[in-house]
Amino acid sequence: FDAWMRQKIKGGEFNGKVKTGELIRELQGVMVNSILSGPKTPLRALMGTTVNSYLNAINEAVGAIVRAPFTGDIVSRKASIAKLKGMFEVLPESWNVFKTNWDATFNADIANIKTRYNEPATRAENLWNAKGAWAEARGSDGEKAAWYLYNKGRTLNNNKLLSWSPRALQAVDDTFKYILARARSKEIAMRQALDEVGDDFDKLTPEILARYEDIHYKHLLDGEGNLNLAKDSFLNKQFKEVTLTSELEGTAARLDKVFNDVPLIKPFYLFARTGINGLNFTYKNTPLLGALHKESIDILKHTGDDFSDLAKYGIENHADLANARNLFAGRQAVGATVVSTVSGLYLGGQLTGNGPADKQLKQNWINAGWKPNHIYVGDVGFDYRSLEPYNIIFSTIADIGDNMELMGSEWAEKRLQAVAFVIGRGLTSKTYMSGLDQMMQMAQFKPGAWEKGAGNIMNNSIPLAGMRNEFGKWINPHMKELNSDMWSSIRNRNQFLEPLAGDKLPEKSDILNGKPIKNWNIIGRSFNAISPIQMDIRNDTPGRRLLLDSNYDLKSTTYAYGGYSFTKNAHVRAHFQNAIGTVPITVGYKKFKNVEEALNYLATRQDVKNSMAEMKANVNNPSAYDINPNTYPHNTLIDNIMNQAREK
Repeated sequence: FDAWMRQKIKGGEFNGKVKTGELIRELQGVMVNSILSGPKTPLRALMGTTVNSYLNAINEAVGAIVRAPFTGDIVSRKASIAKLKGMFEVLPESWNVFKTNWDATFNADIANIKTRYNEPATRAENLWNAKGAWAEARGSDGEKAAWYLYNKGRTLNNNKLLSWSPRALQAVDDTFKYILARARSKEIAMRQALDEVGDDFDKLTPEILARYEDIHYKHLLDGEGNLNLAKDSFLNKQFKEVTLTSELEGTAARLDKVFNDVPLIKPFYLFARTGINGLNFTYKNTPLLGALHKESIDILKHTGDDFSDLAKYGIENHADLANARNLFAGRQAVGATVVSTVSGLYLGGQLTGNGPADKQLKQNWINAGWKPNHIYVGDVGFDYRSLEPYNIIFSTIADIGDNMELMGSEWAEKRLQAVAFVIGRGLTSKTYMSGLDQMMQMAQFKPGAWEKGAGNIMNNSIPLAGMRNEFGKWINPHMKELNSDMWSSIRNRNQFLEPLAGDKLPEKSDILNGKPIKNWNIIGRSFNAISPIQMDIRNDTPGRRLLLDSNYDLKSTTYAYGGYSFTKNAHVRAHFQNAIGTVPITVGYKKFKNVEEALNYLATRQDVKNSMAEMKANVNNPSAYDINPNTYPHNTLIDNIMNQAREK
């Protein structure tokens, strides 16, 4: 009994099995709640689930319309449209359901809160008391300390403020359970009503539809009146898909088990199920690639009346199979439309991706006013990283374009590797996947990786990390120039304390005009503090476009000068950036206030336009890949301006 209790509290081996103890699980719970505490988290989940749910309904309807001329399946077309229409009709009722769920989750014990980000272990109150009684009566000093720490973590996790985000997330998921159930009932009602009236559509009345809808919806209720989606396999599968809560299988499940069994690496991959399901959903919605998904292949090749091999996809009959095929066709059609539209936006300079593969070059693009992962409407930009499932598609299109246009001997042989690298980096940069990238950097002992990793773990182990980070950026919005040490990483995530610091974190400056980066007013930063989609107003001047399109090598612009490296001194880099952007520049006999005005002038010159046209023509000429881009006349002129700014 004593050995069993020790395993329950501290973890370890008992009866030949090794398990993680409640102490570690509670501390992991504190970290999860801390990370999720920011105001954006529930809103991001709400937006993501909304987009996923309605996108599935739209895709299914589009697919049914596209396939109808070939299959003659009018019933599926009418049913899918009824389902889509129903998802909008149910919105007024959904608000009342959400308020009820909100009140219920904030009055519940955290042990009963289950979301896409956490699955807490079942904790009966009497068992918790039994553990405490055992620790006090029979435990060693270390076991008593473990119990006290476990109990403290349990108290923190049950605090309504510290665990507000998981509670809000469950309210969101339960509301969408209701929305999807009602929409599914409307779809089933349409199918059954059409079966009743046959080809005489004049007999199809609202009363008939309401009767069949009520029958199906009541079928989904359990004895206590709660929705049990397991009674409709197709509906249950759709709900898990849009909320990113599908059970992991195969390699993904084994990987998740490794992270759960090794608590030291768990902080780098806290949201395995959500991350993998998010990538899987994007995969299914990607045109052409989605057709290679195993689920798509199984659905398309199925024949006959035996649906046992499709049961894992929630398909139990011909109607579900028709829905699944319509959903596939719609995803291909809508996805192809999205890709072609977004490709046009990229060609028009209205879309940015993750940037170049070289980290220093990317940072200097940012210092020159470029914003990663933005889609622009005019000069108003929106960060699309929260727009699943198309965010990866957007960034991939831009990344391929950006990295395939890099020139010079460094890129001539590595442009395909650069594209592959930056696309892979885009996958791991997703919010719930970024820890993997950090762990890989630590495993490779990259400079500063261990310091940043330790800083993140320490910061996230203290409650309200997400909220502290957003509040700090709200009162202190300017982007900071950081060293790679642990203390700078922690300070950057707690900027609300910076007014109390003697030696404040230095601010990044735009190297073209010396202004602070992310220089938002109170309205802009208030919006960005709570919105899952960040807004930006870009300063899209001709000179900036010239610099970013020129293939001019910005890598060492602010990291070194005169044989001195500034990579380890954030204050020097910050002052150097500001100085570069504020000194007057001379081009010929003309004088300009700063680098930006000088570049604006260059952009108007015909010789510069001719040089840019020649370079762009050579981008697609394999024999010219290794030409040093700095030899083009426009880059010689840009280099003269940048050298003036650096020298002065």
